[in-house]
Amino acid sequence: MPDLPFACRCGRLRGHLSDMDPSAYTHIVCHCDDCRAAYTHLGMADPEKVGIVQTSQDQVHIDEGGENLRVFRHTAKGALRWYATCCDTPLFYTPLKARLVHVGVNADRVDGDLGPVRAEGFVPTGSGHRHKGALRMVGRMATRMAAKNLNGQWRETPFFDDEGAPAVPPQVLTREQRAAALMGVRQS
Repeated sequence: MPDLPFACRCGRLRGHLSDMDPSAYTHIVCHCDDCRAAYTHLGMADPEKVGIVQTSQDQVHIDEGGENLRVFRHTAKGALRWYATCCDTPLFYTPLKARLVHVGVNADRVDGDLGPVRAEGFVPTGSGHRHKGALRMVGRMATRMAAKNLNGQWRETPFFDDEGAPAVPPQVLTREQRAAALMGVRQS
């Protein structure tokens, strides 16, 4: 099973996704405002949709530049959005708890063939949004989560410490920061 390298834009933070057999991940695209606002908050253009490699945290290995990894949350209860401070590159998102094992890796940072997109979330429609392939995506996520909790691999994570707290204290965006990030997201 191949490893897939990833890096921030300047290359100071580098790592790899290990043993990336197609059963170990799901390649998706998300159109939601929060995924897109992670880019605009960090000073990048709205990507309009974000490619994501959904896998488990034990697959993520940071080889260089881990001191540049930081995290923010759009809201007090929002997902953890991990980025490289050296060049303000969004890299990952995780749930708030280590045992949930899920991680979304921004596909634009991964070097390698990810195969076809299997699901799309928050696809804009004239009256709101819809999801494509969501049942399959959630099923694969739940299967990975159950397996990693049963075999103890949920503890193997670069994102959480031994107590289950984020490895780096998250910054919660102020209302003003969140509003500014969302203003950069183009409405479809």
